[in-house]
Amino acid sequence: MIKKSMRVDGMTCAMCAKTITNTFDNYDSISAKVNVGAGKVLFEYDESVYNLVAIADIVKQIGYEPILEESLEDNKRLRLKLRKEIYISVFFSIPLLWAMFGHLAWFDFVYVPELLKDGIFQLIVSGVVQFYIGKRFYIAAYKSIKKKVLGMDILVVMGTTSAYFYSVYLLSVQLFGDAVMHPMYYFEISALIISMVLIGNYIEHIAKERTTDALVELINLGAKEARVLKDGIETMIDIDEVFLGDYIVVLANEKIPVDGVVIEGTSYVDESMITGESIPIKKLKGSSVIGATINSREKLIIKATKIGSDTMLSQIISTVEEASAEKPPIQRTADKIASYFVPIVVSVAVINFLVHYFILGDLFTFSFTTTVAILVISCPCALGLATPTSILVGNGKAAQNHILYKGGEFFELANKIEAIAFDKTGTLTIGKPIVTNYIGNENVLDMVYSIERESTHPISQAVKEYGEENNAKILKVSNFETLEGKGIKANINNDLVYIGSVKILKDLKLDYKEFEDDYNKLLNEAKTTNFVVVNNKVEALYAVRDEIKDTSLKVITEMKKRNLEPYMITGDNSIVANAIAKELGITKVYSEVLPHEKAKIISDIQKEGIVIAFVGDGINDAPALKLADIGFAMGNGTDIAIDSSDVTLMSHDLGLVIKAIDMSKATLRNIYQNFFWAFSYNLVAIPLAATGRLSMVLAASAMAFSSIMVVLNALRLKTYKLPEFTSEVQDTALDTKEDKGGIHMKVNVTDMTCGHCEMTIKKALGENGFDNVDINLDDRTVELDLKGKDIKEVVSIIEGKGYTVKL
Repeated sequence: MIKKSMRVDGMTCAMCAKTITNTFDNYDSISAKVNVGAGKVLFEYDESVYNLVAIADIVKQIGYEPILEESLEDNKRLRLKLRKEIYISVFFSIPLLWAMFGHLAWFDFVYVPELLKDGIFQLIVSGVVQFYIGKRFYIAAYKSIKKKVLGMDILVVMGTTSAYFYSVYLLSVQLFGDAVMHPMYYFEISALIISMVLIGNYIEHIAKERTTDALVELINLGAKEARVLKDGIETMIDIDEVFLGDYIVVLANEKIPVDGVVIEGTSYVDESMITGESIPIKKLKGSSVIGATINSREKLIIKATKIGSDTMLSQIISTVEEASAEKPPIQRTADKIASYFVPIVVSVAVINFLVHYFILGDLFTFSFTTTVAILVISCPCALGLATPTSILVGNGKAAQNHILYKGGEFFELANKIEAIAFDKTGTLTIGKPIVTNYIGNENVLDMVYSIERESTHPISQAVKEYGEENNAKILKVSNFETLEGKGIKANINNDLVYIGSVKILKDLKLDYKEFEDDYNKLLNEAKTTNFVVVNNKVEALYAVRDEIKDTSLKVITEMKKRNLEPYMITGDNSIVANAIAKELGITKVYSEVLPHEKAKIISDIQKEGIVIAFVGDGINDAPALKLADIGFAMGNGTDIAIDSSDVTLMSHDLGLVIKAIDMSKATLRNIYQNFFWAFSYNLVAIPLAATGRLSMVLAASAMAFSSIMVVLNALRLKTYKLPEFTSEVQDTALDTKEDKGGIHMKVNVTDMTCGHCEMTIKKALGENGFDNVDINLDDRTVELDLKGKDIKEVVSIIEGKGYTVKL
């Protein structure tokens, strides 16, 4: 099954959406989700059974216009087509409007040519509008009746056709029966109603175009061309002509065209448009790169690994579109109401005519005009647009802030969240631990380094870097095995080596008296400590520290202000977990938790009647993300974690959790405002129309105005301001000052924690000509004389050693 979106012209309300959805429900291996606000339908279908051309034919059969070639020019073309129809409609309506002045006593000063008053002339002129311009309403009404779905087109057709053919009846009486000196026809009513509805649709179309601005901006992020290297020759080609495996040359300050992997070169890439990270990321041979990001320094040659709809940018766009098409419970309720709305309105209109004409004894003309006004005023367009337009704008605003919603239900659940549980590593902390201490037999470091190289765990990566910095040797490893939640083991030559937490020592029934004081001291410093056991003897231990993210404390503090209870659920040692939790002010901590136990803890909390969200990034977080009422996946996490979540945060910034909740609440408020407007409008307008206080033409104008108001209200979400969680440390990270004729710079290095870090950074900067480097481990700052060089060079040197620099 694959997913493809198609632009469809002619969709105007909830009934249109229901017509299309019901049609494809009757077909096997295909489903349709309609986004009226964006004018698109998202199809999920079996590619072996259907193709887009066949699907487009089905769409065409039910009265809508599919547009297969997707481009940013589509909206412009549709707008021009609609504008042309409006010009024709208005051109032919003006003579009829002019003739109407001849029947109004207070406009007797207006000269009206006899031709314009002629019934046959009016019949022909209004017929052009009624049946040529208005054919779109007849076709749509016929198709919807055929599918047993009643929509706004039926109300327009009933109202205008009634006015037109009643006028034909009056004309026939004038021509073949008793002639009237100044007969009053209603041809202008049918023409003006169609003109007003079209004008309303046009303004609504322009407004809806603005709701898709965020998507258009995302689409525009992508490169249009790529410089492909073939047989040593560089050739510029269209982005659609790039194939998997192509070698692409990306020069400095150029946009990377597709997702790929660096084959040659070293540079820094600005990924802020995708992840929100303001600091360029160092890329070297083997590094992955993302399409639409900017190569800011040196030439890179990359190999295309994902193209077209498979690139991250395309996936982001698809996710936004799909989430906008997903219907939350509130919209499903609205659709159900709308399905009964049209039959009820028709019934009310008929009863209105019967009461006025037969019971109250009003003239046929008054009874008829009030009935037509009810039919026209009651089109449920505003009701159908209330939810999808708000969700579309809300999704677009969220995407611009690096938040991706994966479904519509989150918008309603966000208001109900009472607690948020966090994984620790990579969520509350940076997720990149470094070795701070190594205590014990130095001779086993080669063994530790060799075995840890076989693992992809973040701690193993930290040990690998530590080993490389200390010139550890690579030994042959066999029988490597991961011990879930405990550590790893392997054989080196004839030696059996275990590396892991104190749980391994308990399993092996070994004591660690020699290292007990060091172990307790390191734990109290919130450092994760692992033991090295060789042939059942504890030879050494090492400690790693994963620093807390700059925004974590602010987010937890903000949660408490909002009466949201923070939880920490981690597999880390209880002493380390509690130390981190204490720094952040989290009192409910679950530590030393195995992967499958995280989901059970979430379930237990839910059994207490608490609506809980979970924030995580690893494979072991996937079950908890799926089970929680709302799952937040950090975008730098694993694919399975992202797939299991309801919301993907494209940056490691924890502040996005609060932003995502606030954006969803703002969107839900906007939806409720739209519903209030749609319902209150009909409650007021229908009685006015029934009592003759609202003419047929004014009814058409008011109907169009109601839809425009809903769309404009949704657009207000674009101006919604999300909270900021930039840390004070980051705000003051960069400090330059004049001193003794030179420029000094102070920069914050968030993951610099020990003497080893200080030595590494000083050495790296010294080798590149920077001396008088002053490092403060307490503040995690590096201060030095720039010596006329660029700040970016200092940043690149420090980041080249694996540290994170905040500017």
